[in-house]
Formats: sequence, C-alpha cells, structure tokens
Amino acid sequence: MFAAFKAGDTAWATSVQFVAEQQNARMLLGTISRAVRMVGYQYTGGNPPIIDGQPSSLAFYADIDGNGGIECYRYYLSGTAVYEAVVQGAACASSILTATGAPLTAAREAQSLTVSNLTFTYYSAADLGGALLSTPLSTGNAYLARRIDVSVTVKGVRSAGPPFTIDTQAVFRVGR
Repeated sequence: MFAAFKAGDTAWATSVQFVAEQQNARMLLGTISRAVRMVGYQYTGGNPPIIDGQPSSLAFYADIDGNGGIECYRYYLSGTAVYEAVVQGAACASSILTATGAPLTAAREAQSLTVSNLTFTYYSAADLGGALLSTPLSTGNAYLARRIDVSVTVKGVRSAGPPFTIDTQAVFRVGR
C-alpha cells in the first residue's frame, strides 16, 4: 500500500516540477518576444533598427519603456542565463554590444532553470517575412528583417528529464 502511494506521490511531484519549468521557460520566451515586437519603435535614425543580429544574440533600437527616448537593447545567453542589456541615448549602438546586462529570469526562476541554448532566426520583409536571412545580419539584411523566431532550450536544475526546447515567432510592430 505504501509503495503505491509513494509512486503516485513521486509521479505527481515530478509532473508539478516539469509544469513549473515549462512555465518559467514560457515567461522567458514571452519577455524576449514582446521586446522583439518593439524593434524600431519610435526609432527615426538612418541606420537599420537592428544593430546586430547574431544567431545567439540580438541588439536593436527601440523605446520600449515609452519615455520618448531611444534605447539600445541586447538579449544574449551567458552561462546558463539569458541577459538583457539596456543603454540609453542616441549613441547607444557604440556600447550596447559590450554592455553588461541583468538576468532576465528572476532569482528564484534562475535557481530552478538552466538555459543551454538561445537562438534567433531572422526572416525578410521582402516576401512578407518568409525568406530566411543569413546570420550575422549584414546591414542590408538588417533593413529587410521583419520577423524573428526565438528559441530557448532549458532544463530544470533538479530535473531528471532531458532539456526541452520551446520557440515562438515575433513580427515587428513597426515597419520601416
């Protein structure tokens, strides 16, 4: 009797843990995809709104906080956490690629989730976001980018299961 109860309790605890890991991963992916949708928001400069488009990091101009000033944002993987760097001001592009960011995941989530992969895949606006662009993005391709697929591979720190990958796509709300 006790063995059956223990097996059921272990299965329940494992499923609760896996659901929590999935939710943390969805929150991480949701934060990044919301930012990607804002690429170029309120940006009126002459350069493309994407400053640097790499397979594992993304830097861009936007006014995500809505304060009327342009900031540069960068999302990247360092170790087992995803970071967001923000630099203020018109000349932010010169320093965003070396700026140190803050972890996107909350301290509690970061202790329970390790990120092993962050991938950005870029698509062209020339055919409504369907043509894959090569990375790193050239200046010409940075002007063409209109959709970005974001993928993260995560694993719970205490999880006995394999890592899992979730992904989404984000289309820029602001066209150029």
